[in-house]
Amino acid sequence: MSSSVVLAPTRPFRVALELRSQTAHSDYWIELTNPHGPSGPLDLVAVPPTVVRITATDLREAQRIRHGIRADLIGTGRDPESVTVLLDIETIVAATAADARVRLAEVESDPRTRRRNDSISYIGTPSGLVGLIADIRTAEVADGVTIRPLELPGSLDLIVQQVVPGLGQRGVAVGADVNSDVLRALRAS
Repeated sequence: MSSSVVLAPTRPFRVALELRSQTAHSDYWIELTNPHGPSGPLDLVAVPPTVVRITATDLREAQRIRHGIRADLIGTGRDPESVTVLLDIETIVAATAADARVRLAEVESDPRTRRRNDSISYIGTPSGLVGLIADIRTAEVADGVTIRPLELPGSLDLIVQQVVPGLGQRGVAVGADVNSDVLRALRAS
């Protein structure tokens, strides 16, 4: 009698958060996963690059882009495990999917909002976002994600209070100081 076992990817899955400021000239980016783990923190400015952020219109395209990046690395003699491919996800999370859609309509009516058409978006509940990220991890679509809340502070509160613990319950190693890191980021923006 054989049993089938689904193995989780062995490489640490990374989750980052990008906070966009309406007033500042640049965005603020923090890692939500454990930067003190064996792989160390993500380094956005390393030379040669160790992090590549991608956008895609769907998960299949994201997976193709990741495979292409890894193939290119092999072609140049670099270890594909030395680079982390992060998929950007624009999101609005709310207590209910209907509330998230209402917030989306408000965001889309604001001319200051910078929304991308080439990026995966998730509009719904925190548990749904956790499920999407878990699926991205399990299917090895990317090595991690960058969550890009389209509205603050509502989505941000739910990301910190529900999404981060939900990811921890799914086996994604989250950082111990996520709340204080996010508060520092908000003060900086």
